[in-house]
Amino acid sequence: MPLFMDYHIAPGVTIEEAKQSHMRDLAVQSKYNVKYHQYWVNEEAGMVFCLMEGPDKESIMATHREANDLHTCNIIEVTGGMYSAFMAYGQELDDDIVMKNPEQPDTGYRFILTLDIISLTSLKESINFDKLKFPEKPRQKASDILRRYQGRILQQLQNDCLIATFYTPESAVQCAVAIKNEFNKKIEEDEESGWNIKFKMGISVGQPVTEKENTIFEKALEQSYRLCKIADDGEIMSSILVGKLSVFCDQEIENKTLKVINEAEQNFLDRLFNIVDTNYPDEAFNVEILSKEIGVSRPHLYRKIRHLTGTSPIAFIRDLRMSKALSLIKQRKKNITEIALDVGMNNPSYFAKCFHDKYGILPSQVAV
Repeated sequence: MPLFMDYHIAPGVTIEEAKQSHMRDLAVQSKYNVKYHQYWVNEEAGMVFCLMEGPDKESIMATHREANDLHTCNIIEVTGGMYSAFMAYGQELDDDIVMKNPEQPDTGYRFILTLDIISLTSLKESINFDKLKFPEKPRQKASDILRRYQGRILQQLQNDCLIATFYTPESAVQCAVAIKNEFNKKIEEDEESGWNIKFKMGISVGQPVTEKENTIFEKALEQSYRLCKIADDGEIMSSILVGKLSVFCDQEIENKTLKVINEAEQNFLDRLFNIVDTNYPDEAFNVEILSKEIGVSRPHLYRKIRHLTGTSPIAFIRDLRMSKALSLIKQRKKNITEIALDVGMNNPSYFAKCFHDKYGILPSQVAV
């Protein structure tokens, strides 16, 4: 049967209360052909997550409803591979509650690191896409460091970045710092041998399911990717919750090794990306429209985007369009003119110039 995870908002929930609710679920699960396996309790945040098998979502919701008169905030189907990548760390169970250690329950939080690497090239001949976007030597070095810090690389995810998940905030932050230090050393020593690159990283924290997600850790993965995209070259950008969950982050923040954005900035960033992601294919979409959509004046918008991303609103929109174009080129389904139109640019020459400015090569020179 399919595997599901669900999410319950339970303010003030205690371990004992969660256990009693779980026992009531077990008492009626066979009636609906459902099998509950384990669950996570986050007492501080007031959240509970359950893992179970069942014929469909409706059967699982019916089980909760009959057993506990409990509303399920959201339920998603998960694959065994994705569940294992994020959730399975050999933890012990206490009456099916997942425990981080004998005294502390596993809260369900996981930490996502996104690494973006871009080769700096001015080659005139066509080159392979992978060499343009994610060169092999830095990829291998990053993979080695990720595994050293128990990071699990999510091979099946794309977005032209290397993405890994971690069990603790310390391992995620320490891994990012180790990558930064090693990359800076290699760039300085060996830029002529596959290390002529730029890189940046984003770190987020999230829960397996939220109210609006369709896939496991969807919001956390999205936030990590977005933090990575707005980071400066060589910078590690982190959400504030990562810092709150790790004392180690204080030292890295003080040393300016890690840049943290607060909750208000994260909310603004989410709105910004959501609006631009929705509107970038429209050629008419510009800074004026963005200002109206996000509800701030153009001067205020400029200051906010400049503060968060180090660039202007115009450059932010253009950079996102180029990232989308690069992904479309990778798919090899359309020609350059069609791709330019798809990202809201009807002038192929200007599109080619913008692409060259970002990646150091014309879109037509990327081997297809």
